[in-house]
Amino acid sequence: MKDITKYMNILKVTLAVIGIGVCLFLFGGPNNTAELTEIETFRDGGKMTAATWYTIIVLVGCVALVLLFFVVQLITNTKKTLMSIVGILAAFVLYIILYSVGSSDTSESLGLTQSLGTEVASSTISATTAGLYVVFAGLGISVVAILAGSFLGKLIK
Repeated sequence: MKDITKYMNILKVTLAVIGIGVCLFLFGGPNNTAELTEIETFRDGGKMTAATWYTIIVLVGCVALVLLFFVVQLITNTKKTLMSIVGILAAFVLYIILYSVGSSDTSESLGLTQSLGTEVASSTISATTAGLYVVFAGLGISVVAILAGSFLGKLIK
């Protein structure tokens, strides 16, 4: 078990060092006041490609580990894992409902037109709004569960 911990620590440090190095590549790029050709050259260059691929590889690895975790947990601890999956599906359904409802916000009302200089698609605003509402609902439900749990725990004792 100590060997696994050692190897995991080595993996964490290695991934962090590579990630920091790739981020430093991006700091060397042009800023938003640079010429368009310079920005396009940087975007299509090796530094940006390295950062993009590193991010993709790490995210795919994380998704694979999450799926592996759910499979292992489903085998070893079925009841609690199914409850977790039900919670994830409920959050997904809530997101889909809120996304379908949409948002009354526009690029102008959010001040995005002035700051970005371009319009933002209404689907982007709806997706962001739905995601924020799902996060706030999850936080609210968590706070209520914590408070109710502690209150009921004191009541039972």
